Amino acid sequence: MISDKLRDRTNRFAKEIQALLNGTIAEHVQIKAVALSKGDDRLFTLGHLLNKGTMTAQRFRLKPRAPKAELWMDVSYQLRLDAEREHLMVQQSFFGVFGSQDAKQGLFHYDYEREKADGYPDAHLQVYGNSDLFLALNDPRADSGRSLAQLHFPVGGKRFRPCLEDVIEFLIVERLVEARDNHEKVLEVGREGFRRNQLLAAMRRDPGAVEVFVERYGMRGTAPN
Repeated sequence: MISDKLRDRTNRFAKEIQALLNGTIAEHVQIKAVALSKGDDRLFTLGHLLNKGTMTAQRFRLKPRAPKAELWMDVSYQLRLDAEREHLMVQQSFFGVFGSQDAKQGLFHYDYEREKADGYPDAHLQVYGNSDLFLALNDPRADSGRSLAQLHFPVGGKRFRPCLEDVIEFLIVERLVEARDNHEKVLEVGREGFRRNQLLAAMRRDPGAVEVFVERYGMRGTAPN
């Protein structure tokens, strides 16, 4: 059975992601949450108009600044409770930008998979591009024909990886998409919440570091910026 705590927190998270997207670079995004079982674990998958049969999310359209261009975004999460069954935790996430609703390759995507088993970084960026230097560096005995898009660039690990707000801000700052008025405030609030949650999670997993901080600055001390 999916716990009420997991269901309630997942639904709240889904509403936050939906509001973030519709308040910055998208419109009419509908983030759906579907429960699933994975061994003894209980999880929720989230995405735009998520299909219960295939457990896949649909891409949603963005408005590029370039005339006649087409741009779509793919956002999905897999959530569960942590080991203490107390806090909501991201098991997997995916943020990608593509040129059509069903394109296999696009501009880039950020991937996160907790405790990734294939040796690649849990949190990584893959860019769809070309590099003559990279092709020249490929070991012909093992990686002949490997493309730049197959490189997994590490991006901060599970605790300090980029959040969805960072990706949205990138698209806006680099003048790739049109943004809504007051998007800055929406991004600021969302990002601060993400970073605070990540910091609290790090503190729970490293109480020794918390003790060092308290000894140095006091329980209500002011740390340097």
